Amino acid sequence: AAALILNLNLQGVKIDNSWFATFLGVQAWLGFIIVAAAAPGMITRDFANQALQLYLSRPLSRAEYMAGKLSVLALLLSFFTWIPGLLFFGLQAALEGNGWGWKNFYLVGSIVVSGGLWIAVISLFALALSVWVRWRIAATGLIFGSMFLLPAFGAVFNAVLGTNWGNLINLSYVMRTIWVSLYRVEPHIRRLVGADQIPLWSAWAAVIAVCGFSLMIINQRLQAREVERG
Repeated sequence: AAALILNLNLQGVKIDNSWFATFLGVQAWLGFIIVAAAAPGMITRDFANQALQLYLSRPLSRAEYMAGKLSVLALLLSFFTWIPGLLFFGLQAALEGNGWGWKNFYLVGSIVVSGGLWIAVISLFALALSVWVRWRIAATGLIFGSMFLLPAFGAVFNAVLGTNWGNLINLSYVMRTIWVSLYRVEPHIRRLVGADQIPLWSAWAAVIAVCGFSLMIINQRLQAREVERG
């Protein structure tokens, strides 16, 4: 009915768990572009204008300062990831009927968890690079470059050593491995997208390592410096 109203040709398109996983992947990349453009300006301006010292001289901790920055990115990315995913799930459940919503209710958790995980990883990673570089243009270039150069290094590592462990530095591949598990994608589709080359536990370990490393950089770089005038 929706396809007829919108004059769309959906012949052969099946709205199932694989469709929602693909939808998240597309939306996640759109959100990444937004974060790469927005995140550096949120941090570098505070360093350039010497505002960080002013902020942290108030009853405001570094954790609260970063929580404010992360909340802005989380809200922005939510409108690209899990919120439209839930809206499409509700629309599909209402139009399909026949208990489709209850049969596939696990997708609600998959949408929220996968979207939240991407928001946490990419937001922390982008802010960590922004704090480290402290120059907006360089930070934006580094964020974009890391998503393309690291997979290239991983591919070279795999080719030289004849292994698949180089995929662990490919953030998009690691996230895709976790997503297909959360959405219970069929094994033949996992093999088709190459999401079965590393164990699932190693993908989770890589994500946790990225978040931990990002938090470590933020904690070390985000410090107010007291200026004394003699």
